[in-house]
Amino acid sequence: MHSWGYQLASLTIEKAHRAPYDLLVVDATTGLESGKPFTRAEVERLKQGPDGRRRIVISYLSIGEAEDYRGDYYAKEYMEEDAPDWLMKENPQWKGNRLIRFCTEGWQKTILGDERGRNVYGGDEPSPLFRLLELGFDGVYLDRVDVYSEISKECPDGANKMVDFVARLAARARNADPNFMVILQNAEELLAHPKMIETIDAIAKESLFFGGDMGQGRNNAAQTEVILRYLRQAKAAGRAVFVVDYVNDKSRSGEMVKRARAEGFIPYVGPRNLAQMWLPGEQF
Repeated sequence: MHSWGYQLASLTIEKAHRAPYDLLVVDATTGLESGKPFTRAEVERLKQGPDGRRRIVISYLSIGEAEDYRGDYYAKEYMEEDAPDWLMKENPQWKGNRLIRFCTEGWQKTILGDERGRNVYGGDEPSPLFRLLELGFDGVYLDRVDVYSEISKECPDGANKMVDFVARLAARARNADPNFMVILQNAEELLAHPKMIETIDAIAKESLFFGGDMGQGRNNAAQTEVILRYLRQAKAAGRAVFVVDYVNDKSRSGEMVKRARAEGFIPYVGPRNLAQMWLPGEQF
């Protein structure tokens, strides 16, 4: 695998199908331009690259925040009536996203489902995780794993509990599909736990070289080196390492790609709002 692309909003199937990437990360429930969830046929279409080769298609899933636009587990009544014990305050940086007590059984079952993978809020709909399996996605791209560090009072011993949650999720998914991929986004410090490296297939790191302050500047060299040590550990264990920097200057993006390739990582450059998929040779 040599390339990847990443678009979580306003995606069209045919345009994404034509993208020259070996792996695509999309959002199964809210990522299409139509506003509708993906169908299995659409996932299958993306699995075929423009050259006819098989492509890996992964879906985004946040396990550390609840987004109020995801109706499979979020109800507007939560703000008016008794909310579940896992729901916390809104993330001030991302409107509509609310922090989660990820360590509660209620939240973990919300993501995983019951013993059959059904949604715990009634009916026979699949849970968020099993929806991805039933749609035929090749794996999951786990976001907000790093929430454990923000809610240490709510979830003591959070690092170990998050590692256990990711391992539990992976085991449930692979019981249904032994080849199901689990990709960790950020939270690279959890790679110090052998169980995390054993669990995941890959890690993706945002803003590795540029843009750590949400801008376009170069990141602090010492801090970058600390992160690189964790990522090198994952690569040494045979895990793929994806990196994405949100830079719109070709000299910076060129440097990012060169440095990532030198480490044996798989680079991508894109817009921070994730509503487009940038292409090599065009935007970077």
